Amino acid sequence: MQKNKRNLLTLAGTAGLLLLAVLCYPAVDDQIHANHKEEILLNQVLETDSSQTALLKKKEETQAPAEDPGTPLPEITLSLDEDVSGFQVNLWRSSDGTCYFFLPGFAKDKGLVLKTNSNHRIYINHVEITETDILCGILDQSTHDLSVTDTEDNLLLEGPVIFLYSSSLPVMSLTTRSGNMDYIHADKTNEEAGTAALFGEDGSTLYNGSAKSICGRGNSTWGLSKKPYQIKLNEEADFFGFGSAQSFNLLANGYDQTKLRNQIAEELAEELGMDYVPQGQMIDLYINHTYYGNYYLTEKIRVDEEGVAIQNMDTYVNDAYNSRELEKLERKQNEEGTRKWVETDVEPDDISGGYLWERELDARFETEISGFVTSQGDCYTLQSPAYATENQVNYIADIMQEFQDAAAAADGINPITGRHYIEYIDIDSFAQKYLVEEISKNYDGGVTSSFFYKPDDSVSRRIFAGPIWDYDVAFGNCNLDRIASNPAGITRLQDHVYATGLFADLYEQEDFYRHMLTLYREKALPYLNDLLDHRLDEMVSQSRASIAMDRVRWEDNENRYQYYEEYDNSVRFLKYFIEQRRNFLNEVWLEGANYHNLSFVVDGEVWQRYCIKDGELPTDEPVPVRYASNSLFMGWLSENGVPYDMYKPIYEDITFYAIWQELTPETAYDEENGSTY
Repeated sequence: MQKNKRNLLTLAGTAGLLLLAVLCYPAVDDQIHANHKEEILLNQVLETDSSQTALLKKKEETQAPAEDPGTPLPEITLSLDEDVSGFQVNLWRSSDGTCYFFLPGFAKDKGLVLKTNSNHRIYINHVEITETDILCGILDQSTHDLSVTDTEDNLLLEGPVIFLYSSSLPVMSLTTRSGNMDYIHADKTNEEAGTAALFGEDGSTLYNGSAKSICGRGNSTWGLSKKPYQIKLNEEADFFGFGSAQSFNLLANGYDQTKLRNQIAEELAEELGMDYVPQGQMIDLYINHTYYGNYYLTEKIRVDEEGVAIQNMDTYVNDAYNSRELEKLERKQNEEGTRKWVETDVEPDDISGGYLWERELDARFETEISGFVTSQGDCYTLQSPAYATENQVNYIADIMQEFQDAAAAADGINPITGRHYIEYIDIDSFAQKYLVEEISKNYDGGVTSSFFYKPDDSVSRRIFAGPIWDYDVAFGNCNLDRIASNPAGITRLQDHVYATGLFADLYEQEDFYRHMLTLYREKALPYLNDLLDHRLDEMVSQSRASIAMDRVRWEDNENRYQYYEEYDNSVRFLKYFIEQRRNFLNEVWLEGANYHNLSFVVDGEVWQRYCIKDGELPTDEPVPVRYASNSLFMGWLSENGVPYDMYKPIYEDITFYAIWQELTPETAYDEENGSTY
């Protein structure tokens, strides 16, 4: 850093202070870069001296070109003086014109080097910076003046630049072969090869190799600006002890302002003792040297000894067909469309397992290769084997149907086979799965991303629930749904309009209820207590700086589940929800409190549900809205025609239905004139 003459005179009171200033802030002039690297301190802003007069005059005379805000500026990059496998960060510009360098945590206290891919001249605090300079002493969140000119001193860019440092988190750096993400972002199924590097918290290289493919993933989250991705390496690698694998997910957590809900659900499942819980690690993601934000790197749900430990029947078709041949296999279904398969005789002699299937929405079921629908209306897609034969689909569909019929029976016995529901399932895994969904009040619980598996008969004849997956709209993070955002209430995984009734049936079975209650008391509750006492605060402390950078990077917030603008308030709400949820479940499950549900149905769907303690009064009458409908709300009636009464104590579950008066041109109300017309 250079001091001008005025600064030098100011400091010239003592020779010692002058000497210190000269040593710590060396002069920057035309000769400074000629023979050696120079350390330049940027922890204070320089005043202008005569050597920058021409530059400032040029700034006054030249209009900076209109930039595309919010896009990377790849011509200017920042790298570490102590090289970390070529790691570098592009300059990024926000919509208000402010530029940023988003730096990993391990860049703190390291010298930084500015580079340009063109012959541009870069000035920070009116001092020209070249590739021979090492920037030192850059403080977190410090703001500096940035100017970029071409070789003829035409001003290309001007404005503030802020240096931000992340938390002490690992870093993944991806590069695509094209150098951009245009093709991948055009369609979720598009994929592109590239490279992948993984760095530890200290900057050490954990992995550096080729990526066979980088592509999109997710359903609704793919529609957000901050997108989730999937990577497949050319070779297997073990990231953070996940186990050797080729494919990994990069979850954006775009709906979760805290970025912690998936991690909390994962830890809860582990405390409950689930056999297999997909592991994850919070990281900072860079793609083509541009910061993409805070991500949750996870292993994919996989069928192998370290994942879902069942026989992988996909190997039989994969060995018989290449990828093109697989896509050409004839797809068939029964007349009702409730069972789907591919036409092939390639299958093992023993088709008793393994199977991995997912409960899915009707619309998504239509696009899947193989699967089945139970008589209860539950759609299941086969994830393994994905290309299932008719025999395989019929085998696992029949078993699942028999189990659901048994669970639905009051005595738990299938009326046809005579087998008790417990004979069909591993009750531990089902109770564990239920508790994760119920405690978190997962909006997607029992709807989608709900997995089950069955090993071959030589291992077990029972169905297992799990693994768990996808909890970004759990723990109250769903203001689209008044039920899911309320910490009170027992959902039994059936509050969603598309949810299964399977776990509600199990909840009514006394032996299942007792088993679940024991697990809650002995394993879930201690974790929740620890989470509230210190673990959640620990998670926040570990990730705060990274999430702060993420919020700057994705400044245009399109999160339909967002509750608060401020990050700390989002954390406070999460903590509040977990605490209130724990207290409610303790009151019901451990203390024996009796609550009743007041359900309010609008056009055949549960619109709202109040959870009222036995003998207490309900709240004010809720008023629904019918969008794009010319109708007037007239009140609520029960199935027996009894109107809603907020002055009558509640002693039982009651369902109310909205009553509407359809308005005609003769009866429609004119709001402006206060009359009908």
